[in-house]
Amino acid sequence: MIRSLYIMSPGGVPVYYYDRIKQEDKVADAILFTGLITAIKNFMVETDVGEPEVFSTKKREVYLEATDCFSVALIKDIEDEISSELVKELLSNLTSEIYFVLGDDEACNVIDLDQAEMVKDIADMVIPEWERKIEAKKEEEKK
Repeated sequence: MIRSLYIMSPGGVPVYYYDRIKQEDKVADAILFTGLITAIKNFMVETDVGEPEVFSTKKREVYLEATDCFSVALIKDIEDEISSELVKELLSNLTSEIYFVLGDDEACNVIDLDQAEMVKDIADMVIPEWERKIEAKKEEEKK
């Protein structure tokens, strides 16, 4: 299950945060996480390792994708046996959909309440649809 969605500026400022478990979108709660993600990303780029796409902790996996002006992070439980390729596909679709709402100019700084609501609506539509497809594939494989 996708637990949360973060959108951050290139400098690590949280532009949008949505916790799907708690059903909360308090951007202030995301400041520490987005700063850490940005620091890790910048360190990896500066040390010529390359831009991170996914990393894991004991409990969660973090998937990242960036546009010119914002980055999107998805957090998933590690115990979910959904392949990385499928999560990356979801992230790519989500990032594209969000890009149509935010573009490049707005998201570098802040998004307004209407845009935040559109991003939440996109997440509420795209993620459950994707989860239904995953469940259908699992059921098909059982047969």
